[in-house]
Amino acid sequence: MKREPNMPPVSEDITPKSGRAERRAERRAGRRARSAAITAAVIVAVVAFNIVFSFVADRFMWQIDETVTQYTNRGDISIYTPTEEFLAEIRNRVIPMVDELNAERGIRGEEPLTINIKFCMERDKVYAADKMRMLQYTARALEKEFPGKVKVSYINIEQNPSAVQKYKATSSTNIYPYQVIFEFGTEFRVRSYDFFFVSSESGSSDHWAYNGEQKIASLLLALTRAESPIAGFITNHDEQLQNCGALRELVQRAGYDVIDIDLSKDEIPEDCRLLICYDPQKDFLGMGNDAYVGIEGEPSEIDRLDKFLDNAYSLMLFVDKDTPELPVMEEYLEEWGITISRGENADGEMENYTIRDQVQKLDKDGYIPFADYVTTGTGGSLTASMQKVGFPAKVVFPNATAITMSESYKLTYVEPEASTGNSFLTTSTATEEKSYSYGSYYRNGASRSFHDVFYAGLNATAEVFGKQYEITTEQNRFRLMTLSIESRSVRETNYFSDKDPSYVAVFASTEFASDTILKSAAYGNADVIAATLRNMGHEVVPADLEFKAFKVYSVDTDIYKPDAKGVLTTTVLMTLLPILACIIVGACVHVKRKFR
Repeated sequence: MKREPNMPPVSEDITPKSGRAERRAERRAGRRARSAAITAAVIVAVVAFNIVFSFVADRFMWQIDETVTQYTNRGDISIYTPTEEFLAEIRNRVIPMVDELNAERGIRGEEPLTINIKFCMERDKVYAADKMRMLQYTARALEKEFPGKVKVSYINIEQNPSAVQKYKATSSTNIYPYQVIFEFGTEFRVRSYDFFFVSSESGSSDHWAYNGEQKIASLLLALTRAESPIAGFITNHDEQLQNCGALRELVQRAGYDVIDIDLSKDEIPEDCRLLICYDPQKDFLGMGNDAYVGIEGEPSEIDRLDKFLDNAYSLMLFVDKDTPELPVMEEYLEEWGITISRGENADGEMENYTIRDQVQKLDKDGYIPFADYVTTGTGGSLTASMQKVGFPAKVVFPNATAITMSESYKLTYVEPEASTGNSFLTTSTATEEKSYSYGSYYRNGASRSFHDVFYAGLNATAEVFGKQYEITTEQNRFRLMTLSIESRSVRETNYFSDKDPSYVAVFASTEFASDTILKSAAYGNADVIAATLRNMGHEVVPADLEFKAFKVYSVDTDIYKPDAKGVLTTTVLMTLLPILACIIVGACVHVKRKFR
């Protein structure tokens, strides 16, 4: 066929150049769209995988816990596994009580109850904490083992404080992020995280073992039995009980049944765990008291009190600058390291110290001083949850006297040591702890310690008969609250552990616990008493479970000896695998582009 002039060859594309460019642009746009779609699909798939994996890992507890215990082989890192003894304790003693109560509720047409374990911060923060996650592992293990019977939840109480309102001891107390709530029906207990750990010294932050299984089992046994321990207010020394209605309410909210006890004639009930003596005006009956006439076979009040504290229970005492001399009671208190501070005038008359601070004060004259928190040792541990917030609540001691450590006690100094991230809310860096001191006593088989909890400020003075008698110093602070502890060592496996100690807490101000102050949200007094009650609280039913000792806090070549070959293999694989993956992906992309 003859080709006409100006006609292109048969095989030549007659499409205008602009049309070809449009098709190439369309193909490029299509490839870009497909690439974008593939990229988006990969991102969605990765995100979906992470979400699903996180959910499944959380549900089945696939988190790895690097806190190695002494019961594992050297160098092992294992996923936390609850002991069979712990699960058996819950299965055989707690769950039957839950089932029995829920069966009764079912007959009445009521909804079944579950054991609720509520963490007071977001789950991610619990995981990030150094040891707090161990407590969470135990709680989640129970939730997994007993579905429908145990439920774990997390509350951001900083954003939603009303969610924990019903667990407060009073309307003026607080729940802190470092605490956990155990609840069953109307019964509940609030505990700080350090409650579940064992330290080398009572109250120290240097925890060397985890005792969460024993503590949780004991808490759940007490909750499901629905039997509260008794707190007795002593009545027969003209105690001013009409002034402490808010204190009685606070003790009740802490989980105690409150009764009144006349120590001169009443036997202390078997379930009584705490005695409270508020502003006594007359001495206790005992040897050396003119009013005491011993009856053969009948114990004195001091005998009853001493026997009570020998059972690893607790006493809470409130005194102030107007408390009269109580020779028999004070002689007994000296055995616990406690002496009410007094001064003498020129005529040889004695009077209690009156603490005055004209700098840290609530009133004009300085007789309602604000106290300083003790930040170290057992005293600091008692109020640790209060101190970890940005602005700790102010604590006031109106009409206060002071407490001196008994001369029979030896002052013991604890030097600072570098911490290796052992605190509950840190994850890595080492910090330097402050040195502190406490009183120690050992006699006739009794081992006791005396700890400061609150001091008067550094500008405080002590007055006697209206005149300045003593000025506080950095080395000699006026003590406004102290805690004495009698420890009892019980053999547990290869270690000695202090178990079931007795406590005597003394407040150098009766108005510290007055209705006006405890009902005021402006002060931390109610929080202090609530923390003291939690620290001294004993559950009715103990659980006999072993604690888990931490193996190491830092790398020690004498203890931690990893397999050199294994370490090398792991290092090579973790280094080369990402590089190899990148090379393979790049080669696939290059080949596809070259031959498309």
